[in-house]
Amino acid sequence: MKCPVCGAIYRPVKGSRGSVEQKNNDYTQETTITSPSSFPTPHSQTCRRCKADLSDLLSLHDQAIWYHRQALHLLSKGRYPEAATHNAQALALYYSNADFHALAGKLSAFQGEWREAIASWQQALKFDPQNAIASDSLQMIKLMATHPLDTQISDLL
Repeated sequence: MKCPVCGAIYRPVKGSRGSVEQKNNDYTQETTITSPSSFPTPHSQTCRRCKADLSDLLSLHDQAIWYHRQALHLLSKGRYPEAATHNAQALALYYSNADFHALAGKLSAFQGEWREAIASWQQALKFDPQNAIASDSLQMIKLMATHPLDTQISDLL
């Protein structure tokens, strides 16, 4: 996510819950976010570069992550339409997250909505060209499209 004032980029730190990492050129700093609520509202979280208040932005990010995790849980239970609804809520809050788009593609594929799945995976790759789920899924679709028995998928590409 970006600071709306100066454009500094903040990304979640992998493996550390409740933290964000600020990356600006060669500068990296980690900030821990703590809050008692289920949708954390950090106390006076400010941009390290311009000092803008980022608490609302971080709260939206945390809500999006919560919806995404709920979608993953529902996916594991085979409840695809409900998972898709939760993931759509995550996307509404944080559209530029490639993992959310990749999950949307997976959920669409499980429901037989191949056009939507392909579009979601392509969108995921726009935000993160290294996204393994989207890349692998599109590769598999291309392989399936070359199979002569499956004309439906080849029509989609």
